[in-house]
Amino acid sequence: MERRDFLAKSGAALAGLGAVQGKTPPRKRPWPIVAFEKPFQALDYDRMGEELAKMGAQGIEATIRKGGHIEQKNAAREVPEMVKALAKNAQKALLVASNISEITPENETFLQILKAHGITRYRMGYFRYDLNGDMLQQVRGFKVKAEELAAYNRENGFQGIYQLHSGSKFLGGLSWDLGLLLEEIDPSEIGIGFDLRHFRTDAGLSWKAALQVARKHIRAIYVKDAVWAGKRSDQLKSVPLDSGFVNQEIFDEVRKGQKAMPLSVHMEWGIAPIYPKGRVMEAVEKMAREVKTLRSWL
Repeated sequence: MERRDFLAKSGAALAGLGAVQGKTPPRKRPWPIVAFEKPFQALDYDRMGEELAKMGAQGIEATIRKGGHIEQKNAAREVPEMVKALAKNAQKALLVASNISEITPENETFLQILKAHGITRYRMGYFRYDLNGDMLQQVRGFKVKAEELAAYNRENGFQGIYQLHSGSKFLGGLSWDLGLLLEEIDPSEIGIGFDLRHFRTDAGLSWKAALQVARKHIRAIYVKDAVWAGKRSDQLKSVPLDSGFVNQEIFDEVRKGQKAMPLSVHMEWGIAPIYPKGRVMEAVEKMAREVKTLRSWL
């Protein structure tokens, strides 16, 4: 018997023996795909759930913040309606994009509303630099705020997600500063939302080294793509997934050795950040295209 055939048949026999003995091999936990709802937030949640189910997504990253689908001040009334509507198509709000970067009475009330409806993971607001100030000193100051927020999350069963964002004003674009911020914080309390496009934009050819700084803190992956454009190749342009500098190699490298976590798909290559109601289905179609590509990578 050819060695290859022997190994294949032996493996099948062992798998069958395990099943007979009631010891089926453990199934890998799936990586949930969530769609960042911003482009198509003009849809009501009933219709949104229907379209997400067709795509093969498992839920949304809900926008509950200033200018979002739900304003934070309206959360007590609208969050239960959102959860109920999405559940009709087995969808969930697995992430919430918020403006929270510290605990205030208003933010605490909001978080408790989320928790009452099964939502415990939220994307934080950004820490922004004063480029005229001492950068390292600012990181130390932000670290105090992050540690206070982490303590609240630990005591109350939440997880903050800080999105790695490119640009000189945002803490996290270089990965190193975000690594310093979270160095002594458990990722179950505050983890990194590792944005592949923003990461690749600022890390450039050093992306593998920058990834190592952030790797142990990653608790969500944000999936989107871009290219450098313009006459001098100095203008960033959003493009469909797997047509720019975000490819499967980078995606696989970021996932290597990680446990399953939310994969939040962001579609930013359309006509507007938020599509008007009359054209919102165009955003849905583009999002479906992104989800299909991501599923092929998985």
